[in-house]
Parts: sequence; C-alpha cells; structure tokens
Amino acid sequence: RHYEGWEFGAVGRFSLVFYDLDYMRIKGQNAVRAYEAQTKFGGNVMLNAGYFINNHWKIGVEAGAQIQYNHTVIPIYATAHYFYGTRKNCLFNFLNMGTNILFDHGMRFGSTVAGGVGYRIQKPDAAHAYDIMVGYQALLLNPRPELPGDYSFSRNEVNRKRFNQGVFVGFGITF
Repeated sequence: RHYEGWEFGAVGRFSLVFYDLDYMRIKGQNAVRAYEAQTKFGGNVMLNAGYFINNHWKIGVEAGAQIQYNHTVIPIYATAHYFYGTRKNCLFNFLNMGTNILFDHGMRFGSTVAGGVGYRIQKPDAAHAYDIMVGYQALLLNPRPELPGDYSFSRNEVNRKRFNQGVFVGFGITF
C-alpha cells in the first residue's frame, strides 16, 4: 500500500548532557575555553508536522521548548525520518537540523543538530502511532557575555559561545 500525506504529533525527550564547552574571546585578546565533562540533565517537549513523500520518507518541522541546566531555548528545525518497512511496528532513523532561540537580554540564535534511531508502534487500523527513540544532540548556544562590575570594554567586544553534546531517550505520539 502506497501512502502520502501529513502527520502531526508531539515528542518528549529526556537528555543527559555529557560535554559542555564555554568559549569567550575579548577583542584583541586570546580566547579562553572552559570544558566540563560532568553529566547534567535536560529535556524538551516538541510539536511536529511532517509530510510522507512515500511509505519510507517523512520530511517536516519541529518546534518547542528545550530546558537544560544552564539555559532554556526554543529549537526550530527541519526533520527527516526514514522508516524501514510499512511504518507500522518498524524501525526508523531520524535527523534534525536547525536553529535555537535563546532569550538572554534579547533574542540570540544558535544551532542544533540531532539524530538517532527509533521504533514505531502502531496497530493496523489505529489513528495514533507511538515512537520510542534514542539519539545524540549537539547544541550551539550564543549567550550574551556576563560582565558584572566595571570593565574597559563593552559587551559588543566580547564573543561568547556555549557548545554541549548529549544523548537522549524520547517518546512521541502522532495524531
């Protein structure tokens, strides 16, 4: 049976961030990097819409809120899923790429990439499907520099980035 059409859903993920890099460079000076390898917690809730091109490929968008130990961001990304089999009770791979919005004294844009594997559970004539997934995520944040006190340079002369990597377990439902 050939299938094309829209699918809408929601996903919740629990994350373990295992690597965190904080990079800061002041104009005219060498960059300073700080690494942390301590496991920290996070998670996100996303809404998604995707279009099945055929029985195997689904492309779409996801948006929601991602809460971590250091920042809360709004990720928005394009997503691609490849389903092995008939899309009912089958394995799938996914890849998400896009931006994230950090509200830190104004809007700051970063980037997000995630990928992994999952298993879809769906009864033959059921309207809902359930997805269980595991994956990896890399998140680049662009926070404003924290400059308490008086300094001889302004915030515009300071470049700060945060990069973290983590793994996640997720559960999704489609409508």
